[in-house]
Amino acid sequence: MKNSKNKSLKNTLKNIFTVVFLFGLMVACNTKTDINKEHIALKQKAASINSDFKKIRLEVEMLSSELTTLYEKQAQILPSINTKKYQFASNGVFTKPIDDGGSAIFVSGYYPINETVKNIVYFTEPIDPIFKSLVAKYPEIVQVYFNDKYAINRIYPFFDVLSQYEAKMDIPSFNFYYLADLKHNPKKQSLWVSEPYVDPAGRGWMVSAIAPVYYNNVLAGVPGIDVTINTITKRYVQDSINSMNLIIDNSGTIVSAQEEIINLLSFPPLFEHKYIETIKQDTYRKEQYSLALSKEANVRNMASEILNNKKEVVEAEINGEKMTIIAAHIPELNWFLLKIIK
Repeated sequence: MKNSKNKSLKNTLKNIFTVVFLFGLMVACNTKTDINKEHIALKQKAASINSDFKKIRLEVEMLSSELTTLYEKQAQILPSINTKKYQFASNGVFTKPIDDGGSAIFVSGYYPINETVKNIVYFTEPIDPIFKSLVAKYPEIVQVYFNDKYAINRIYPFFDVLSQYEAKMDIPSFNFYYLADLKHNPKKQSLWVSEPYVDPAGRGWMVSAIAPVYYNNVLAGVPGIDVTINTITKRYVQDSINSMNLIIDNSGTIVSAQEEIINLLSFPPLFEHKYIETIKQDTYRKEQYSLALSKEANVRNMASEILNNKKEVVEAEINGEKMTIIAAHIPELNWFLLKIIK
């Protein structure tokens, strides 16, 4: 009788164990299925971002071609330009004080403003309608511009350049110019300035698509198309309630993230840049926003798995809570779109 009871108890325990095991297996399988679905959705989102940014980079290639043509045909163009709307400001800057619906003009005076320099301002004016059409066509684009080697800035939409820029500004010394030169870009291709920097024109943190313009085998200038980080956040990161998405660059620095994630990863708030003074040099995000340099070892390890070991799914414990981090590459900018799943 006792043996029978023991056998019955063993069978009962065995059945309970089997049920618990199968239930756990089912939960694990469902969790894995959910992760796979999330990862597929994340990859689709990354592919969409990649497509949007590739289109913009191809547009800056078109601008480069159009501007090259203007340099080549400057003699034919100059007679048709109303030059009287351009004039010197009291600080020596050559500009266009009245908004005529086209670009703003800023010739800093870093180089002597002679007739050759003025003529560049004049014969590049026909590019303005294309600038306007690009801003109207793409919701991501905040401004379009052309910088000539003589520190000329033609930029659309129009704004008060005299209050934003400083006279004698050395425009070719900024990343959105020199990264297109022969040293940094020997293949003379279009490219992204993909590390977020502070825009001297007052638009805050941004990235830029740029391309070189060569005339007589010399770099004459660089057109650019700007996309603000604020736009990227609103369009690609804050697109759903409770979405735990963030974007990092190839060094692990946070490009864009929601406040909840910033707090979770123990980083300072990502504030918009405040223009207390004019921007005189390239200004980037500080190392305190790098996952790879986080004070938390688990965050550093997670970043290393994604960036160095090319892992797309990483398990990590952050602030004592176990999480799954999924990643998808955005090759156009060499960024990574991440999602944290608690």
